Amino acid sequence: MGQEAEPSFEAATQAYVDWMGRYFTPEEQGLKLKRMKMRESPFAFLRGSFYRWPFHVATAPAPVRSAPSFLIVGDIHLENFGTWRDVEGRLVWGINDFDEAAELPFTSDLVRLAASAALEAGRQEFQLSAFEAADTILEGYWAHLKFGPDPFILEDRHAWLRDLAAASGENARKHWRKLLSQEEVDEFAIPEEARDLLRSSLPKKAASIRFFRRKAGLGSLGRPRFMGVVEWNGGLVAREVKAAIPSAVSMTQAAIDDPARHSRRAVQAACRAPDPALHIAERWVVRRLSPEARKVEIDEIEHAPDQKHLLHAMGRELANVHIGSAGGSGRLRSYLERLPDDWLRVASSLAAERVWDDFKAFLRS
Repeated sequence: MGQEAEPSFEAATQAYVDWMGRYFTPEEQGLKLKRMKMRESPFAFLRGSFYRWPFHVATAPAPVRSAPSFLIVGDIHLENFGTWRDVEGRLVWGINDFDEAAELPFTSDLVRLAASAALEAGRQEFQLSAFEAADTILEGYWAHLKFGPDPFILEDRHAWLRDLAAASGENARKHWRKLLSQEEVDEFAIPEEARDLLRSSLPKKAASIRFFRRKAGLGSLGRPRFMGVVEWNGGLVAREVKAAIPSAVSMTQAAIDDPARHSRRAVQAACRAPDPALHIAERWVVRRLSPEARKVEIDEIEHAPDQKHLLHAMGRELANVHIGSAGGSGRLRSYLERLPDDWLRVASSLAAERVWDDFKAFLRS
């Protein structure tokens, strides 16, 4: 995460695609869709280019980049939060995706989350300035460092967050229509291991499985991704499998036998009520798809009645992950206490500026 010279964005992108090829054959249609979506905004560009993050964060002051390294989320941003049902059927909110989990300075996650907010701060729908967003995220993070981690269970607490995260009846219908509009494929078009994982994760006595090739998200576009849907006990049930690769920060390393190991460890260490339907195998990630097992979209965040409260919760949830990885809050607190009060304002603004510059160069390509 130093400040050495970096290749151009196009060269870095090609290197990333070539590196993915060590683990699977990248899907050309997904990669084309990804490039198209990344042109929509600098925030979308940030989401789609985590492999470029070491270059973006290299602008941060040296003390920020020199923080202790732990297993962190990596690709954290405003849209990497969502919901699931725990083993008790309770609705849970938290970080949604650990695909890029890696051993990095823990400050990287805070800078990236605040930078993603800074990129949205210029939009009319976003209520906070870049500095207000950074301060709010850091305040939330400190709250859980001081008072201990606490999962976000949306039952007797956090009613405001449940109102944001829970799906209405109309949204549920839209969810299933969108899933079923994906490209349906023959089961033998799906790799055997992925097909077996889908079959084993769905109800045993369900009707015949319909298989789909799925395109979703942004950062993972280009990875093989499939879905199985069945009718069971009067309604639909769906699971997806997504090809796993290590974090892009490991691109210079030799091929890794268990590419999902960091993702698996990060989820296990985090202070949360686990999702019993999430299964991180060596080369595939299996998860349940439903209207209440989903990420919270950026337009929902933009129209949240209290964005400050929401970003505060994001900071707290990030602390839930870091405290588990670091084995407690002591080292995290000790290091942050030595940084200037405005460190996250400065670091996230500098990183966001570099993302903007990269984005503008990308639009010219």
